[in-house]
Formats: sequence, structure tokens, C-alpha cells
Amino acid sequence: MSQGAWRRARREFAGALEAAVGERERAQAAEGVAAAAWWLDDDAEVAEGYEQAYRSYRAVGDVRGAARSAAWLGNGALQLQGRHAVAQGWFRHGRRLLQGVPPGKEGALLTLFEGVAARLRGDGETAIKRAEEVVAAARGLGSSDLAVQGMALSGVARVDRGEVGEGMRLLDEAAGAALAGETEAGSVWMPGCYLLQSCVQARDWGRAEEWSGRVMAFCRRMDLGAPFALCRTHYGTALLWRGRWAEAEAELTGAVHALSGLRPQHAAEAVAQLGELRRRQGRREEAAELFGRAGATPDGRLGLAELRLDAGDPAGALDLAVPLLGALPPDASLERCRALELLVRAATALGPAAGAGRVREAARELSGLAGTVGTDAVRAAAAWANALAALHTTAAEDPARGLQDAAALFERAGDAYNAARARLDLAAALLARDRPRAAAGEAATARETFVRLGAPADARRAARLLARAHRRPEPGLTARQREILALVALGLTNRDIAARLALSEHTVKRHLANILSRLDEPTRKAAVAHASRAGLL
Repeated sequence: MSQGAWRRARREFAGALEAAVGERERAQAAEGVAAAAWWLDDDAEVAEGYEQAYRSYRAVGDVRGAARSAAWLGNGALQLQGRHAVAQGWFRHGRRLLQGVPPGKEGALLTLFEGVAARLRGDGETAIKRAEEVVAAARGLGSSDLAVQGMALSGVARVDRGEVGEGMRLLDEAAGAALAGETEAGSVWMPGCYLLQSCVQARDWGRAEEWSGRVMAFCRRMDLGAPFALCRTHYGTALLWRGRWAEAEAELTGAVHALSGLRPQHAAEAVAQLGELRRRQGRREEAAELFGRAGATPDGRLGLAELRLDAGDPAGALDLAVPLLGALPPDASLERCRALELLVRAATALGPAAGAGRVREAARELSGLAGTVGTDAVRAAAAWANALAALHTTAAEDPARGLQDAAALFERAGDAYNAARARLDLAAALLARDRPRAAAGEAATARETFVRLGAPADARRAARLLARAHRRPEPGLTARQREILALVALGLTNRDIAARLALSEHTVKRHLANILSRLDEPTRKAAVAHASRAGLL
């Protein structure tokens, strides 16, 4: 089975099971059938095979074999069927079987699956503790398979909690060792899948780009069944956020098709991400249907909130975002990120009725997350939220700088779509501050990006803002500003101008700064040229 020949392995083990003359032979053959069936997504045969193995190992007094079968029966109930209580029953029974038995791989395997179960129920602290126990045991046992899986579990659980730096280091190490061939084929899926999943959670699109090719090639080569479909979901999500929408559609559609039939409990994530692609493409009815199919998942509910915001219903978006945020625990930092982001955008669109305190609090939390997570995309989200909060609360500081930073960070992260959305907000802010020329430039850049990506609704919104900016007349200058700029055109220095007009140099400097801002030009020379063209001198 080391080469992924699962069907051939199942046939051979099934033949051995049929020919078995003793309980030990029957146990080993049944365990082989179940192990192959795991990768072939045959849930019934997985359960039947491990149950037969468990009974036969018990019959010959092999407690290690029985405990190993119990561990896999619990893991199957957990990951294939979502039956947590059944899984815990098998894990506890496996522990009971191993009482008084010297430490071995069976106990470490149980610990690994207990950690997986802890993470799935939201207990990250226990998941990390169990993962570290697995790594320590694996080193003593000389098991590279258990070591990389323990590292991967510790890494993904840390990323869940916002400890992205340490979590990603563990995942990089585990995936590197596994893909280099240090482990059996079946042990690679956990490091690979957890790594891509964590990249999506932390919005680390650069790391996803570096690893995804190797992970996906391995999954395809080894025919890993449902784990491959789950990896396709994470990979498709990364492609979506990186702006490679045609490739994202292929991966997400394939994942939805595979998981809806084999693992409907795992399909919701792929369905929600496909819904987000449809929303960005302007296919609102399809997006709404997909978000509805995603059920109560955070991404599904946030998708519906985004649709309401797109439709000009910020109050409706808040009605969905606020309860979701309240339901997410404080340590679910990365899950909270997108909800906080949406809350700020909806609240600022709603205006003063949304409450300035709520907006500032959400922006502050996002800033804290950005400092902890550290990826460019999350830092961009925080910069965007804080700039919008400044607009909403009529703060003294100019939000344009924050929006410029957000757009630049999104672009550096490879997220062209959100960079364009931030630029559109920047264009609106510039237009509100009587800077139509700069606003037109930002709106035009955003529109070009939306057209290139295939986001027609957003492109139309950018076009409307661009038209408004073109209709806005150029700002004028006060008499004093025209007088000072005329002297600049003659080549006078600030000191010369101050002496000529009986002003302080500081006052002249302040007037010139206001002139540059008003004309949206970077230098004195450019301001003179602009004013000359506009007939302001």
C-alpha cells in the first residue's frame, strides 16, 4: 500500500481473509482490508474490517492489536461519521486494553486520535498537549510516521488559536519530512492537508502557493480519496483569494461533487467557498443557494451577510454578523477575523445608527489579531477596518493613508480582489475630501482589477464612482494660496515669500502643504504646473 495501490491491496487482503485458517491470520487480513478501504472511502468496509480485526485479536489475546483496531474504529466514527460519543467510547476502551502494557505505537496512535477529537470539539489546549505527547512518544519509539502527524496536529491546533508563527513552523517541518518520503503514504495526508488548511485560515497565500503544488501532486499520485477532496477545498480557496478564479472553480466544483456524495458532513466548506466565488462573479442567486446549502457554518453565514451588504442592506448584514461573532469564542481568533472585518464594513455603511463604539472595538480587535497573526492579508484587513472606523467616527486623522496601506498590503499578499475593494473605499474618501483627480485614479485602478478578475457588479460600482469623480470640478485656491503659488512659480524660496508677504516661514510652509494637498500634487513644481493648466494662476 506504500505506493497507493489501494484497490489491489484490498483484493489481496480480502483473498487472505477468505483463506485464513486461524484468528491471527484473520485479524491481520481484516485489518489490511480496513486500512485499504479507508483510502477508498468505503466506510462500511472500514468499520466491518476493523471490527473483525478487533474480535480476532481479542480471541488470540493480542491486546495491542485489539487496541489498535479500537483506535481506528474510534477515528472512523469521528472523521467519517461525525459520531463523537462513539469515538470516545472506542478510545476509552483502547486505553483500558493497554493498561499495564509497556508503551508502544498503539498508545501513541490513541493519543493522536484523541488530540484530533479534542481539536474538532474546539479544545485546542488539549489537542496541543496530546500532539506533544505523541511527538515525545514517537521519538522514543523511532516512529517517523507518528512524529510528523503529531507535529502536524500541534501546528494546526496552534494556528487555530492564532499562534501562527509557531504553528506554521511545525507544519512546514512535518510536511517537508512527510513529502520527502520519511513516512508511509498514509501518514502524509495529515501534514499536507493541515498545512493547506492553516494557510487558508491565516490567509498566508504565499506559503499556500509554495506548498500546494507538492501536496496536490502527492494526493493525486497516491489516489487519497476524500482527503484529496478536502485538500482540493483548501487549495481552491487559496486560488480564489489569489485571484485565479478559473482554477479555483475547477478545484472547488470537483471538491463539492466528491464530498457531497462521500462525505456530506465535510462538503459544507467547499460549498461555501464556491458560493463566495459566485458572489464575486455577480451570480447572486447561485451564491445564495450555495450559502444556504452550507448551513450554519461560519463561512455560509458570512456569505449571506456579504450578499446583503452587496445589495445595499447593511442592517441585514449586521443582523447576521453580530450573532455569529458572539457565538465564536475569543480564542477562535482566525475565525473571528472575517466576521470582524464584515462587521466594520457593514456598520460604517449603515452610518451613526450602528454605533461608533462597536466599530472602534471591532477595529481594535482586528489590530490585535494582525499583530498576533502577522500575515500581510490580516494586517491589510486591520488597516482597512481602522481607516473605515476613522471615517465612521469623523476622527481627525485622514483615513486615506490607512486605506492606501490596506490596498498595498492586500496586493503584497496576492489578494487583488480585496485590494481593489480597499481602493474603491479610498476613492470615496478622496472624493469626500474634494480630491476628485486622485479619487478617479483609484476608482479606475479598482475597476480595471474587477474587470480582469471577472467581478462585474464590483466593476459597475467602481465605474459609478469614477463617473462621479469626473463630474466633480477641480478644487479652487484661496486668494492667499494663489498669491503664494504665483511667487513659487517665480522661483522664490519660502524665506523670500515670507519676507515679501510679511508672513512667518512656518505660515508659508503650512499654506504650501495645503496647496499640495488640495491640488493632489507631490511637489511645488507639479503644483505650479497643475495650477497653470487649470487657470488658477
